[in-house]
Amino acid sequence: DDNTGGRRDSNLQRTGNDWIEVAFRTARAADPDAKLCYNDYNIDNWTWAKTQGVYNMVRDFKSRGVPIDCVGLQGHFNSGSAYNSNFRTTISSFAALGVDVAITELDVEGASATTYANIVNDCLAVARCVGITVWGVRDSDSWRSYQNPLLFDGNGNKKAAYT
Repeated sequence: DDNTGGRRDSNLQRTGNDWIEVAFRTARAADPDAKLCYNDYNIDNWTWAKTQGVYNMVRDFKSRGVPIDCVGLQGHFNSGSAYNSNFRTTISSFAALGVDVAITELDVEGASATTYANIVNDCLAVARCVGITVWGVRDSDSWRSYQNPLLFDGNGNKKAAYT
């Protein structure tokens, strides 16, 4: 839950608090070599309750031997969820728990070159930040096309953020 940091109501949550743990343990049993990642949205700002809730879950999992190898931060940055300078703190804090970190689903409202550069530099500064996945190629194909969030415009031309 974005406001409380707890888990939101869902059919899975109604099965009990351990459903995520069960999923990770089951996946590891099925494939001991699989890289197991928890991937979520609205966990990129270190001060947010949801970020803290996920951080506490991962810390708990690591302390109890629940198999978790990485955390994915769905980086959908916009005016309601803007890039914050504490993003590097978020990445490094998860990494300090002994998990890799990936920036997944990255798109930035208006494709600010500065914001894209900050995100890339934050990832490069944290050894366990293993990758960045941009959530689409051209603005016209984006789920947020009206926000022009990607590295290429609707005609496939590079935008300033590409450089």
